[in-house]
Amino acid sequence: MTKIIILSFDIPLNKSSLRVKIWRELKKIGAEQELGSHWAMPFNQQNLENMKFVAKEILNSGGNVRLIVGEKVI
Repeated sequence: MTKIIILSFDIPLNKSSLRVKIWRELKKIGAEQELGSHWAMPFNQQNLENMKFVAKEILNSGGNVRLIVGEKVI
């Protein structure tokens, strides 16, 4: 099975500029949008560090975030 990284987040509605910033950052690092605010990437150390960076930006700006490493089943 293939290991993947999933980033799931919630940003307050009044922070639309942050939403755009995060969207651009995730696209820049090569993440793929799965559903709404759920993004995924293949697991490797560099991708994990990139996703951690984005997760910290979200948290530091008042958002909620989950960063999950798992195996793709389907």
